[in-house]
Amino acid sequence: MKTKFAIFSKLATIAVAVAISSVNIIGIARAQTDTSIGSNPHLRSASAPTQAATSKKMSQKDVNFIQKAASGGAQEVANGKMAERQAKSAEVKTIAARIVADHTRINKELTSLANPKGVTFDTSGVKAQNLGSGNFDGLYLKWLELIHKADIAEFEKAARGADDSDLRAWASKTLPTLKEHLAMAENAEKKMGVR
Repeated sequence: MKTKFAIFSKLATIAVAVAISSVNIIGIARAQTDTSIGSNPHLRSASAPTQAATSKKMSQKDVNFIQKAASGGAQEVANGKMAERQAKSAEVKTIAARIVADHTRINKELTSLANPKGVTFDTSGVKAQNLGSGNFDGLYLKWLELIHKADIAEFEKAARGADDSDLRAWASKTLPTLKEHLAMAENAEKKMGVR
């Protein structure tokens, strides 16, 4: 009888151990497959996405465009200020003032767009270029024409193909201003006989 009791006792212990193991295995398996957060506030806060996890890093292509646009815009402001002082024609001085005002605004918009996305640039070292000797007004207008043709091509490319949707929208919004600048320069060149 003692042997039957000992065997029964061992079997009962094994059965209880198997049952406990099964419950643990089922619980672990359920926990691994359960993707719901449920009502546990600790799980909810631990699984909530953070700001850093949801912000998307800008592509190198977009960063390159931003840096080039910022540098070009700063150059236009510097050359425009020089033209406001040195131009002889009132029309060229007016165009230069418009270039300075528009590109100062455009550069501020670009800074506001880029900085929150982790893109910074320093244009403090940009100085006015030496546009050559001779007819300053004509040289400045010719420079504006060439630079705006190149800018328009770059901005059209960014408006179509930038990876960042905010950058695409900004480039699209800025294009009409650049086209106005080109038209102003070309019209003034025609009036002055510069071509």
